Amino acid sequence: MSLYETLRTDILHGLFEPGSKLRMEALKTRYNSGVNVLRESLARLSIEGLVESEDQKGFRVSSVSTERLRQLTQLRILLECEGVRLSFLHGGVEWESNLVAAHHKLNYMEGKMRADQDTYFHAWHQCDYEFHAALIAACGSDLHKHYHKQMYDQFRQYVLTELREQGFRGVDIVDEHEHILAAVLARDADGCATALRAHLEGFYERALTFRREDSLSSGG
Repeated sequence: MSLYETLRTDILHGLFEPGSKLRMEALKTRYNSGVNVLRESLARLSIEGLVESEDQKGFRVSSVSTERLRQLTQLRILLECEGVRLSFLHGGVEWESNLVAAHHKLNYMEGKMRADQDTYFHAWHQCDYEFHAALIAACGSDLHKHYHKQMYDQFRQYVLTELREQGFRGVDIVDEHEHILAAVLARDADGCATALRAHLEGFYERALTFRREDSLSSGG
């Protein structure tokens, strides 16, 4: 695995706190790497939105904010709803079969998460990505899928934060994924868009509510 891939994986797995400074000396020691390779890797990650570049000050992990989450949520809704619509046009039984298989894996891992989220988080999150990627897999555009993956990875920061602060949502998220799948199998484009929007906006609204409650409890 390249340094870029290793850094990317570590950021996505939450090894660095959102907004934290990525100090070059510490990274050199941690990854046994030179400055030039580190800078190149961090520059690539800044293009993907996982790292922020500061003029003459180096790099830090991208910060989290409710406004950024709102924008990411809307972008995911646009990409996934349009991706599903196009997949309805181009996808056949193989697309549906792959989606059903992805949902089966996700449903199994959701059960594991309800028992032990610390152990199964990374496996569950991979299955969650595979399900959402399978939804748009037949859209016919590699660029569409590429940018969806970027938005999904940036969204992951907020999922990590929610799990740490509030825990796994359990049966609610299971039901939401089942509603999305049922709409796809019924070839109900409008119903699928509604289910996707409810799924993603629901996450945003919960995050917003928690931020308000946390601010009130801390006297902010």
